[in-house]
Amino acid sequence: MNCKFLLACLFVAALALSGCTKTEKGAGIGAVGGAAVGAGVGSAFGAPGVGAAIGAGAGGLGGALVGSHMEKKDQEKEKEELKQQLQEEKQKTQQLEQQVQQQKTQ
Repeated sequence: MNCKFLLACLFVAALALSGCTKTEKGAGIGAVGGAAVGAGVGSAFGAPGVGAAIGAGAGGLGGALVGSHMEKKDQEKEKEELKQQLQEEKQKTQQLEQQVQQQKTQ
């Protein structure tokens, strides 16, 4: 019974995160992981609920920061790729203009 419940929870979480940004995914994954670790640590001190709450908050914040950083890197990479494509298109345009000029002079 517990295994089926866990699998159902994981499936629902996967569906919930499927349309999210990397920042949102990082926050969600961090919160779940932090809650699990926090509950484990908290239970050693007799307060698993408090540990889970603290862990979820810390994990969510950390996950959001990592996800945000990953998003920024992806955006920078995409920007550089677009700059490269633009430069290539400019070169093609210049070559075509030169060919047209050569044909006009002939």
